[in-house]
Amino acid sequence: MKKTYSFLKRYGVALLSCAFLSTVLFAADETPGVKGPSDEEFIPAKEVLNIKYVDVGKPYHLDVETLHAFFNDAKGVTVPFQKQDKAFPNGGGSIANAEVRAIHDGLTVYFKVSWSDPTKNARAIAVQEFRDAVALMFPLGAVEITPAEHFSPRMGDREKPTNLWHWKADWEADLLVKGELEDVEAQYPNMHDDFNLNPYSAYYHRELITSVEVLSGGRAANNLLSQPWRGRSVEDLNAEGFGTLTTQDHQDVNGCSKYEDGAWTVIFYRPLITNDPHDVQFVPGGTSYFNIAVWNGGEQDRNGQKNISIQWHPVTLERVAWQ
Repeated sequence: MKKTYSFLKRYGVALLSCAFLSTVLFAADETPGVKGPSDEEFIPAKEVLNIKYVDVGKPYHLDVETLHAFFNDAKGVTVPFQKQDKAFPNGGGSIANAEVRAIHDGLTVYFKVSWSDPTKNARAIAVQEFRDAVALMFPLGAVEITPAEHFSPRMGDREKPTNLWHWKADWEADLLVKGELEDVEAQYPNMHDDFNLNPYSAYYHRELITSVEVLSGGRAANNLLSQPWRGRSVEDLNAEGFGTLTTQDHQDVNGCSKYEDGAWTVIFYRPLITNDPHDVQFVPGGTSYFNIAVWNGGEQDRNGQKNISIQWHPVTLERVAWQ
């Protein structure tokens, strides 16, 4: 009895601390919607996407209607989605899956992504608006992803960078607008602003109204998201894990889209090889991987609230006809 009392007196605080820590960890594991990586995330999907060689030529218009027929013989893969459940803000889960097909003509690679979405959301001007979007992600460099060689399919890992192509429905809409940027007038056509209450506003505030530095800090800072002349619907980015997403100085990817009968079709296109060391490079006869995420604006998806695949998907590039 005396021995037991001495033991508790000596180690009691440590035992209580361990019990408290175990309780905290258990509670963290049980937090709804939050969980650690599973073994499945480090095993690439079995289905391989073959980027078929097709003689596309030089289409006059790079739009979905013109490019659609070139994908007829390209076998697609269906990528299942789940909600993003690891990094704040969690959410998504409203889109079940997407079909991905890909072709190349020896010069340019084309990825066609199709998914069902009951609402078209192509504007994100008002605070209550959220856009539809889709992103493809590729590992940089020649990599072999196996269960023993971890490479996170969720934005990559430290010193294992990824290249992301992020198509945005509102960027596509901007290309059809004179001035190449939809602004608040599109959302609130009859709005009044403070300057219009001044009888001499146009003259008195001319310098202020036309001052990009004062009224549009994003443009003055060359933020790509604020530029009216970006001329593309896809943003070219890099990441090495959560919180590291960075816009590239040189943008190489473009895209086109079509929304019809409750479904989006988005085609990404880019030269197979670029001079940018931050870009994934596609070599005919070679292999790579891709992953994908979709945002449903109708369900208020944005940032980390999205529909994701938690597996890398293998890619092979068919050799060109003259190889």
